[in-house]
Amino acid sequence: MNQPLDVAILGATGAVGQRFIQLLDGHPWFRVREVVASDRSAGQRYREAARWVLPGNPPDAVADLPVLPMDAALGSPLVFSALPGDIAESVEWRLAGAGHVVCSNASAY
Repeated sequence: MNQPLDVAILGATGAVGQRFIQLLDGHPWFRVREVVASDRSAGQRYREAARWVLPGNPPDAVADLPVLPMDAALGSPLVFSALPGDIAESVEWRLAGAGHVVCSNASAY
């Protein structure tokens, strides 16, 4: 693989979303290009929206990304979801229907 695959993280400001971001930081196959969270966080830079609960700080590669709303049209072909089950059901289904590969942490599916 020559260039990392762009990925989006749903629920990016929560603890599980943060863990996804931490694990993908510097990954040779994947690059976090989009972060998605609730309307409360949408429109802010990730570093401002996320109350980082893991050791250290948000990775520099993600810190200045704008937080997108749940209904955003995503450009990343691969989506990692850290959404709660009740929200995941509709959002993940919509994204999968739009052609994204969705890897979910929710029990809904």
